[in-house]
Amino acid sequence: MNTEKFSPYAPMILRLGMTFVFAWFGASQLVNASAWTSVVPGWATGFGMNAVTIVHLNGVFEIIAALLMGMGFWIRPVAALLALHLFVIATSLGLSAIGIRDFGLSFATLSIALRGKN
Repeated sequence: MNTEKFSPYAPMILRLGMTFVFAWFGASQLVNASAWTSVVPGWATGFGMNAVTIVHLNGVFEIIAALLMGMGFWIRPVAALLALHLFVIATSLGLSAIGIRDFGLSFATLSIALRGKN
């Protein structure tokens, strides 16, 4: 099978795949915030907000950013913000299976920011 003819679609597939990931996690945080409060780092609650509020704000941010990226609006800056956002999350999770997965996803999102429009 000649895969060369499909390579032009790779950036769009990556962008839409990461859109789905961020939208799913954002929606999950809005629907069941209490399930996510255990992963809110201690330093994040030092800004005067409780963990549930932080999870809700994070969910709204991820959904809005995912929709913008998925619809093709401001792809590079939105992807850069999402990559940085996920890198901070991965760093706070440390060298766990979830942290390493999120670290890889942050680099996938960074590649979207570096690629630009597709």
